[in-house]
Amino acid sequence: MRGEGARPSTVAIAYNYRLGRVAGFAGFAEVAIDESMIKFKGRNSSKQYMPKKPIKRGYKVWALSDKHGYLWNFDVYTGKSGDTTEKNLGARMVKNLSAPLQNKNYFLYFDNYFTSYPLITYLKLNGIYACGTVNMTRKHLPKFKDDKLFKQGDYDWRIDQFSTSIIKWKDKRMVSLLSNFHDPRDTENVQRRAKDGTVSTIPCPKVLKDYNQNMNCVDKLDQNKKSCQIDRKSHKWWHRIFFHFLDIAVVNSHIVYTQATGNKMTMKNFRREISGQLLNTTIINKRKLKNTTKSPTEIKQLKPSVPDYIRLEKSAHQPKLSTRRRCARCSTKQKEVRTEWTCSICNIPLCITKSRNCFSDHHNV
Repeated sequence: MRGEGARPSTVAIAYNYRLGRVAGFAGFAEVAIDESMIKFKGRNSSKQYMPKKPIKRGYKVWALSDKHGYLWNFDVYTGKSGDTTEKNLGARMVKNLSAPLQNKNYFLYFDNYFTSYPLITYLKLNGIYACGTVNMTRKHLPKFKDDKLFKQGDYDWRIDQFSTSIIKWKDKRMVSLLSNFHDPRDTENVQRRAKDGTVSTIPCPKVLKDYNQNMNCVDKLDQNKKSCQIDRKSHKWWHRIFFHFLDIAVVNSHIVYTQATGNKMTMKNFRREISGQLLNTTIINKRKLKNTTKSPTEIKQLKPSVPDYIRLEKSAHQPKLSTRRRCARCSTKQKEVRTEWTCSICNIPLCITKSRNCFSDHHNV
């Protein structure tokens, strides 16, 4: 690696990277690899103990996810094979998980557990732009001046013939990053507050900002999963893994649905729609005769409503006479409208008069 000199060839890559992010080109995407934990406290040889994680005991899963929290690839860690300890486990996991991304203009981020100079160079040769924090005690890294000689805002960098750069920056602590597509000269100004309350502006490398913005992909996946998950206790070791990936399937489906339709449905309502449509509607219709059974109209508290998969079954819906109640479609607080007609399936009051037909309007799209 060499020090400051000619402007590196990563300038064009960094420019295309920023252009792709601004314009939203389909050929550019940010993904990240990190560890995820499946909570399990029973007995199993594959169970891991990680005291620094929020979930300390359970199964460790290597996950590749994008910025929406969509899981692309994974690998369940089952422990070492035999008595030998694998030295390059992190690099092997990155290579295996990112194999489908080669030569497709993807930007991959990971932390210092995985990052090494041979791995960054390997990814660059296979068409994957990679970036990650790095431990300066790793092999094949250049020597910098002592950390004590750095002041807040100072940074130094090196770059090799493959446009792989290493940047060392001092904030409150030293931060070191390896990247194969960033220009180490690109900086942005950030504000820091001292103990006496004074605010100062210091330069910060662009690579660190991109890393902080895109490294939380797997955390986003865990957040989406935990918002509404299957949390059923079981003594069987494989139940927790099965429930985990069942939740992941729902999370991925929810992301695809919201991205395709633009409908911002909550995870809880999305799960309700899935469970409702998986049930047989004929079973629901038979159970509605009992008074103790809750009807679909009790989903909302303010006004009666019916799920779409029940409302649009026109052949089974017939009007019937009942007690006079407020129309579920046209009645308002300002103008109260009452009717004696009720739908036999939806079990909600709907007007049928010469001037309006709320029963027909309700069962049409």
